[in-house]
Amino acid sequence: MAALPAGAKGGQPLAGTGRVTLSRTGGGAGFGAYALLYTTRLVSSGGVEAIIAAARPEDTDPAWGLQHPRPYGPQASETRPLMRWAAALDEQLKADSAADYRVRLAVDLVRIGHNTRIIPPPHAVDLPLATWEMTTEHHIELVSRKWPTGYAGHTAARIGRLVAVAAKEE
Repeated sequence: MAALPAGAKGGQPLAGTGRVTLSRTGGGAGFGAYALLYTTRLVSSGGVEAIIAAARPEDTDPAWGLQHPRPYGPQASETRPLMRWAAALDEQLKADSAADYRVRLAVDLVRIGHNTRIIPPPHAVDLPLATWEMTTEHHIELVSRKWPTGYAGHTAARIGRLVAVAAKEE
């Protein structure tokens, strides 16, 4: 599968295996659709890290149907970074420090992925076992004043571009 175009800074590669949830999301503020991957992994500190990665919907496995526009969402695909989309939908308040704002944007994206898993919308794809690869653009600790234990069991989030995902046999 092809990934979203890499930014000038590139990013840190990361790969894993586990349960993966994929959905078509996006829109608002002039943005198109993303194929959004959500998964989690345990980290050495004992916490749970949310993995949020995006690709163009047409770059995912055609059998999953994410390339088909939905009547209620954007028709075109999006290539801009996820954090730019989150920032377009959630403006920084005067009371926000830069760090607090980054955490809030990360929580917004984790919320979308996590909610897709616990309340799957039509056409969401749940792969009980899959391998995935991403390029990390942001690693954000979610533990903050507002969320002293993280958000929904997640203590950190990695956000970036989806490079590959493939279902595995159990």
